[in-house]
Amino acid sequence: MVALPADAYTNTGLVINNRDGCMPDLASFLDRMQGAIPDDVRKTQEREFDPNLEVSAYVAHLERKGLYPVLRFGRVRNLNGALSAFPVVTNCFATREAIAAALSLGPECAGAELALEYQRRSVAEIEPVIIDPGSAPCREVTADLDLRQLPILTHHLGDRGPYLTMAGATPDPETGVYNVSFHRAMYLDPTHTTIFMEKRHLWDYYNRYGSQGRPMPLAYVLGHHPAFYLGSCALTGIGTDEYRTIGGMFGEPLRLVPSSTFGDELLVPADAEIIVEGRILPGEMADEGPFGDYTGYYSPMDRAPIMELTAITHRRNALYVDVFVGHRDHALLGSVPKEGGILDRIRNIVPGVRAVNLPQSGTGRLHCYVAIDKRVEGEARLAGMAALTASELIKHVIVVDADVDIFNDSEVLWSVATRVQADRDVEILRGVKGSRLDPSARNPDYAAKMIIDATRPLDMAFPERLRCAEWWEG
Repeated sequence: MVALPADAYTNTGLVINNRDGCMPDLASFLDRMQGAIPDDVRKTQEREFDPNLEVSAYVAHLERKGLYPVLRFGRVRNLNGALSAFPVVTNCFATREAIAAALSLGPECAGAELALEYQRRSVAEIEPVIIDPGSAPCREVTADLDLRQLPILTHHLGDRGPYLTMAGATPDPETGVYNVSFHRAMYLDPTHTTIFMEKRHLWDYYNRYGSQGRPMPLAYVLGHHPAFYLGSCALTGIGTDEYRTIGGMFGEPLRLVPSSTFGDELLVPADAEIIVEGRILPGEMADEGPFGDYTGYYSPMDRAPIMELTAITHRRNALYVDVFVGHRDHALLGSVPKEGGILDRIRNIVPGVRAVNLPQSGTGRLHCYVAIDKRVEGEARLAGMAALTASELIKHVIVVDADVDIFNDSEVLWSVATRVQADRDVEILRGVKGSRLDPSARNPDYAAKMIIDATRPLDMAFPERLRCAEWWEG
């Protein structure tokens, strides 16, 4: 990583919208949204909200009306019951148009083009720069070490308590490359949370730190430009430095700063809103859950590692960001960053792949729709197998012809209804690793996966799809 003094930092080919020549931040995204899609930003300034269920109840109320604006709650109480100093921002990822805006794309790019542009940026890695702490917005204020000052939300009626829902960053204990990934953190007391980990990259880091008898340093990033979080969700290998990936998403180096507690041992994003620093203690566990997660169900109580807080720093006038778990905000955050990577994986063996969609109806993770121009029989199955290897969370892949709009569930199901014979076109794979959050799996380490070939067979005559004449005003 390149270290630059604060006065040496210059803009290097910025792609994302920014303000005053600075690194893009959350406020610049909200400004862009307000200017480009004003109906998709809503501010609630007058009413005071309780973080316990009220904020999420309001978001769910809008969702039932088919409304998914980015929301800024100006008056939310903290866990002490007092009015928090930090407004709450949520629903940043609840529409494909908002995600397109986060990448400085217009709403017309919210379909298949969005995944292609995301994938182009996710592989265009850019080395971060390290700036002086005195110039880092995230270090403007050192707060009291007390989580109760934050407006931490309780999202669902059956949740065990308040949860942080954003991404944490930590270095590999051997190589130093950074993992940035989403992990829910349940409030335990003013200086402790749990950390829930799937058996992926952070879990591997945690075990290797533990084998050395070392606590794992972690920075929980409570607010940044949405492109930061989109970059953290890319389909990268465990050896990829995700600070570099995030730089590629912005189109310029991500600015980092030594952490307040750990110094250069833990570098944190300088332009974040709020940073919660801590160490995950080897072998120390607590009961965690139930918690309503991306599946739309409560995950049961289990044991999870404990994080001991060491510092809370933030910007002046910082915003607190939350993802509305189990709803569209959560689903699209999980789907769009993966679609381009899955498409690339498929294209290596099926050049005729046209688009990939992880639909909200599959929680943005469990279902995958793939559109191809099929040239020979068997390509649909190859495409399905490639999709399954791209993400362990995918359970069911439906492969359709390119004439089917995979961003429309009805069209995909029509294709299944009219182009599939179950004895010929359905493949089931048993004993494949899945997700521990899958409520239907008796053992997620040995889950079942399914590929449905909903393409027209090439070895038989097949009816032509209905077509209508174009309408014109005359």
